[in-house]
Amino acid sequence: MQDAPMVVQENTAEASVSEGSAPVVTTSAVGDNNREPEPESKFIEGDNGDYEEYATYYVTIADTGKSYYPLREKMMALSQALPLAIDTMGRYYDTRKKMIVLPEDDEDEVFAGDYFPRRGPDVHLSLEYLDLYQKKAGKKTIALVSGIYEKKSSADSALQVLKSAAGGAFVVKTEMYMGCIH
Repeated sequence: MQDAPMVVQENTAEASVSEGSAPVVTTSAVGDNNREPEPESKFIEGDNGDYEEYATYYVTIADTGKSYYPLREKMMALSQALPLAIDTMGRYYDTRKKMIVLPEDDEDEVFAGDYFPRRGPDVHLSLEYLDLYQKKAGKKTIALVSGIYEKKSSADSALQVLKSAAGGAFVVKTEMYMGCIH
């Protein structure tokens, strides 16, 4: 089956890209000294009457599509062009399930064999389902994410660098659920 070699390839790429990565994008995103206030969490009443915690983030996206493998190839090329590290979080594309998943034997028993999303501030290339960040995207649209930022100014700075290698890149403002997903 094609799934097992994909994990090896992605982990190999991740290691080689991470070692040679320069802080081109991460410098402006992680260590910026803007006077813009930090975003605050919001508590929104859920369907069951409980209040759930959400945070505002800005997600930089290099490309989107319905097919995993072409986006994966773009991710690999983009990691070399910028350079920017890849972090698959151990996930791969399961051709039987037709979705991005953690391995069946993952230590997280709740999400083993299922999709586990990237949440919170992070600067890595990864393939994520776009509807996590943009509801109107639909369930199977995949996004080539390059970063999740707390500040709009940080996302805008990262976008300028990203556009040099991915002309159609854009930023999505999202209200991301930060509570327990187990």
